[in-house]
Amino acid sequence: MKSDIERELVEACRRQDRSAQRQLYELTSEKIYRLMLRMTRNADDAFDLTQDAYVRVFTQIEQFDGRSSLATWVYRIAVNLALQFLRRARTGREKLDIVRQTARASSNDQRHITRIDVRGALATLDADEQAILLLRYHEGHSYQEIAEVLECAEGTVASRLNRARQKLKDRLSASYGPSEENTAAGHPIEQETEVPTGRQGAGTEFDSLRW
Repeated sequence: MKSDIERELVEACRRQDRSAQRQLYELTSEKIYRLMLRMTRNADDAFDLTQDAYVRVFTQIEQFDGRSSLATWVYRIAVNLALQFLRRARTGREKLDIVRQTARASSNDQRHITRIDVRGALATLDADEQAILLLRYHEGHSYQEIAEVLECAEGTVASRLNRARQKLKDRLSASYGPSEENTAAGHPIEQETEVPTGRQGAGTEFDSLRW
């Protein structure tokens, strides 16, 4: 959104203009929902987090100071909610179960074609590591934008991203062996575009927001 248009939209949302709120929701909610879906791997949880995020956006719009773009500010609220949700929900036992489910390689049949389950491996990482990888490789955010979403320095983004990439690579190598992991061109997350099935999106659910 251009700055002048964004300023007008923010001011209208601060006046609790429902048409402006709907415009902001429809401009950004589909991407937010898909990020929530990738982070939670559950359509209902993703939908609920998306709805909760926009309730916060519209009730806290006075706190938007314009230092980042409005879209980045919305991402920050949504990602923080998702991180809180994942930290509460995930236990060591759940992580162990996910790791076991991702190991599908057959050592007895060299002709067996193994599908690299990047989503499964990604789910074994800490919530913060998932978030930074998804923001970079699925959402295509720059280091500066990620720094604004996560409220940290760009250098911190670079170091966290490097650690998360290496950790994901190690998980894939442990599950499938280096020969399978190395067959993917580019970063594996860039190849894994499929998301879990369920709700098709949140763009038509503005009127269901829990005010």
